[in-house]
Amino acid sequence: MRNEIKKPDINSYIEVCKPLLEDVPYPCYLMNLEGSIVFSNEGVQELTGYMRQDHYQQNFVSILEEEEIDRAIDHVNAVLKGEKRSLQTKLRHQDGSVMIVNILSIPFEVDGVILGICGYITDIANEKRLSACSFPSHWDNIFTGIKICLWSLDVNTMETISISPVCRTIFGYCEEEFLQNPHLWEQLILPADKMGASRHIELVKKGKSSLHEYRIVSKSGERKWVSDFIVPIFSEHHHDPIRIDRIVVDITKRKRAEEKLTFLAFHDSLTGLPNRRKLDHDLHKALTEARERKKMVGVLFLDLDRFKNINDSLGHKMGDKVLQVIAERLKVSLRDDDIISRQGGDEFVILLTNLTTKEDLLETAARINGIIAKPIRLLGNEYVLSASIGMSIFPDHGYEAEGLIQKADHAMYLAKESGVGIQPYELGMSTSLSRKLLLEQYLHRAIEKNELSLDYQPIVDVYGKQVIGVEALLRWNHPVLGAISPGEFIQIAEESDLIVKISNWVLETACRQRKKWAGKNLPPFYVSINVPARQINLESFLPNVKDTLERYDLPSHLLKIEITERTAMTNVQKTLNTIKDLQGIGVDLILDDFGVGYSSISYLVQYPFNTIKIDKSFIEGLENKNQRSICRTLVAMGRNLGMNVVAEGVEELEQYQFLCSIGCHNMQGYYFSRPTSVEQVETFFTSKQQGLQERFQ
Repeated sequence: MRNEIKKPDINSYIEVCKPLLEDVPYPCYLMNLEGSIVFSNEGVQELTGYMRQDHYQQNFVSILEEEEIDRAIDHVNAVLKGEKRSLQTKLRHQDGSVMIVNILSIPFEVDGVILGICGYITDIANEKRLSACSFPSHWDNIFTGIKICLWSLDVNTMETISISPVCRTIFGYCEEEFLQNPHLWEQLILPADKMGASRHIELVKKGKSSLHEYRIVSKSGERKWVSDFIVPIFSEHHHDPIRIDRIVVDITKRKRAEEKLTFLAFHDSLTGLPNRRKLDHDLHKALTEARERKKMVGVLFLDLDRFKNINDSLGHKMGDKVLQVIAERLKVSLRDDDIISRQGGDEFVILLTNLTTKEDLLETAARINGIIAKPIRLLGNEYVLSASIGMSIFPDHGYEAEGLIQKADHAMYLAKESGVGIQPYELGMSTSLSRKLLLEQYLHRAIEKNELSLDYQPIVDVYGKQVIGVEALLRWNHPVLGAISPGEFIQIAEESDLIVKISNWVLETACRQRKKWAGKNLPPFYVSINVPARQINLESFLPNVKDTLERYDLPSHLLKIEITERTAMTNVQKTLNTIKDLQGIGVDLILDDFGVGYSSISYLVQYPFNTIKIDKSFIEGLENKNQRSICRTLVAMGRNLGMNVVAEGVEELEQYQFLCSIGCHNMQGYYFSRPTSVEQVETFFTSKQQGLQERFQ
């Protein structure tokens, strides 16, 4: 796993710098890499007349005389390369007058990265000499009024010149103790952090500002995190610093919060075990070490058998309790350098590092099975579980982390299917698995692994010669099994609890995409999605549709929902109420696959459908006279009821011509376009209409 490192920005540090820079007794400012002033103290306002709140983000060169701009740009570029530079230039006051000023610029550098420039300005007409030992007396009031420690030190001796009373709160030592012992600060730093802290002091001595975070041990023995922002202070007559001013803040609470967030990002919230992300990182690290030491790494993929029965009979809270018990048992049974991870649901992966023989892996798997089989007592009853465990080993079964987990996963499913309990991976094992079982397990992870997508097939008005809508069609492309037919995996989803989760994903994705199209000034068209019976009958379905439309600010008439006759007949009154509620918020319903269930035709009058789709099975057989009669009847029935009629599965010119002849002018099928990508959909609305015009005859 590679952690993404966000590039620091000077704006992130303004709040830290502000308490110190606000009270510097001469004009100073911070400038970003683009040359814009992002902070200035009151001294700059007094000197230049520019109000800070009105002129933040003003470019530095905009207040210079025109003849000074080229020199100023050269000056800025040199400082941004790491040089400390001084510049005498002409600056234009806010009232229009011109003043000659000296500007001392030093790189604002954090952890080796230059983020901007810290500049100090003195007016030639009114220069003030800064003493190396001077320390503004009015800072005494500031010291006691803020919860940060302001600290000034001699740059050569590192002796404390002045320090605020807050030092006692942070370090546990009073001002006098710091004044008497110039080495006290260094003595408080945690040994592991001393080198980094010393390196930052050296940077400041060279004229560079620094922001550093490190750990200390206070007088009471408490470990704390502190943020230390250090600025070198210069005299107008010397290029080397004469003093170091610093601001120290106790950031222990923030660090603890960050540690907690980091833990949650890499650990399962239910069991506290490492999650999939942490496992990926640890496995990559283990494999690197195994290659260097010529050791083996074992992967055990474990799935609890019939765990769904626990959830169904005892409820999910008790199911979670069982998972916590199993996780704790597994954790205490492994070696210190082994790693156990919860993958989600009732799946766990165990990494066994520094193996010397394959038998070690088998013995551990057998021991784990015995641990899981020990009874668990809940609500006065004992429950006995079993597990299916698949095994893979580095280097025998592969060299890459993902491949090893996948092969252990395959072996686990074969163990579950055959009932053997423990199954090592063997060459060609993937092809031995029951495809249906394999697909069901992979489908559980398809959404989070971004394997699902939507294609869109146009619905055309052949009279108007235009696309009036697109149907969103679900696709699944598995990295190993390849493209899987919707007819295969949707049935599997409907037989499990997955169909609602997948359908919600389709609703979200289709609305998000339709909103993107809305921003491209395309002609109006709707997008239709297919909704299964289990979803449309949920109490949460209507609120979910409303919430999704509101989040994407999508007009409701741009979304249509397709349900099959079978869905409409599943729970007639409930479905009828839902349809009316959807139409009440402006979402239209389409009856899909119309004509397949003749028993439902008598219900057609009850349902307020505005559109019906004739099932493609009637279109495919139009060479048959009886089929043509049925198709003609279905079209006439829909039109007589005042409904729009769409013919699905139109693939040939003859089908198109027949449908036109019987008054069916809305069509969908390969004759016009196959289901296609998002980018291709946009071409349907170009002047050439992606070849659709030639189809309208």
